[in-house]
Amino acid sequence: MRKFFIIAALIFSFLPYSARAEVVKADLDELIDIGLGQNCELNIKRMELEAYKKDIKIAGRLKNPQIQSNIMLGNVALGNASQAGLSLPVEVLKRGVRKKIAEEEYSIKETELKQAEHNYKLQIMQAYFDVLYAKSVYKIQEERLKLFKDLVQITTDRPKDANYEIDNLKADIQYARQKIELNRAKAMMLAEQFELNKILNTGSDEIMYDTKDPSLFGNWSYWNIKLPEYKVLENTALQYSYIIRITDENIEKSAQEVKLSKRNRVPDVSIAGGYAWQAHSSAPNNYSGAFVGFGMDVPILYNFTPEIQKAEIFLERTKAGKKAYENQLKYELKKDYNTFKYSAENMNYSQKILEESKRIVELSTEAYIKGKNSYTDLIINETAHQEILSQYLTAMSRHFYSYLEIMQDVGHDILLIDEELL
Repeated sequence: MRKFFIIAALIFSFLPYSARAEVVKADLDELIDIGLGQNCELNIKRMELEAYKKDIKIAGRLKNPQIQSNIMLGNVALGNASQAGLSLPVEVLKRGVRKKIAEEEYSIKETELKQAEHNYKLQIMQAYFDVLYAKSVYKIQEERLKLFKDLVQITTDRPKDANYEIDNLKADIQYARQKIELNRAKAMMLAEQFELNKILNTGSDEIMYDTKDPSLFGNWSYWNIKLPEYKVLENTALQYSYIIRITDENIEKSAQEVKLSKRNRVPDVSIAGGYAWQAHSSAPNNYSGAFVGFGMDVPILYNFTPEIQKAEIFLERTKAGKKAYENQLKYELKKDYNTFKYSAENMNYSQKILEESKRIVELSTEAYIKGKNSYTDLIINETAHQEILSQYLTAMSRHFYSYLEIMQDVGHDILLIDEELL
């Protein structure tokens, strides 16, 4: 009950928002397109990706030259020339590898963005389903309210007997209680609609998006989902999973880091050159010329062995991580595939049970009107019908969520798989 009042308070706090917002009904595919194009978090990630692109140019930078001078003053200038010129540090065999590492890092971030977009799509799909689920519950409670309203009238019009007043009072109480349940269902429905818009996060409060589908009881296209054979799903996951692609890119990046750590042993050099002269007043004016210089690092005191060993450890760890993930992925995919398979069967069974239960309630109502059964029997049948409705919605949820879990495992939009790629 406390949870209900909290949700109701949140909804009432949003009433000014919903009052001024335009309600736009859209189907799932339309909302996915809207979210992918306008979601604030994804747009921020896209800006971050642009920043990583700059790292490629940063990694390929050349070192700036240095101005060098060595000016002699006093008597020492008689035997020593003053110098002024430039020194250019030159990295040997490192710049290209460092640029390759930056390119791999950019590729990783690009794939991570695609993975985020894929996961975000699954979020929208779940939020859309949750709204439909809440709408379905609300529809059930509406129908139940109508039933209890009819029962109030039936108990009023029914030929008077010993239980007349008790049945009428029971119907009045249940009708009033059902109004509370209906309000609770409406609160939950509005809460799920706000959650959907929070996930969309388009940055605008002028539009309130809602589902075009009225409930889960219609012919929703996603109830006709047909998955390919398990082996196809497994091959697709191993080939197209964003996590595996990111791991492959990390392996390549680690390999380049091993190469760079080894090339740190190659000495860098510096080349210098410029103008040289003797500036003493007693020296002839033609005592001038040029100078050249050369410098080189000498890796004697430190040979970068720890860096090389560290990079090789990270490379092996990344390879081992990929293998471990692939093994886990296969088991997870098998589990979710079987859950999807049996949840589809259970949903069909539940639908058949629901149709029969609905008929029982109709027959029980007719029998009560004719005085062939008691009010208690009618309520027992109606309560059992509500439980079956709840089980049917649960079966729907398990079926759809198992599909989302498979999409999460495969790391690919199963509905858009290119047959030629399989």
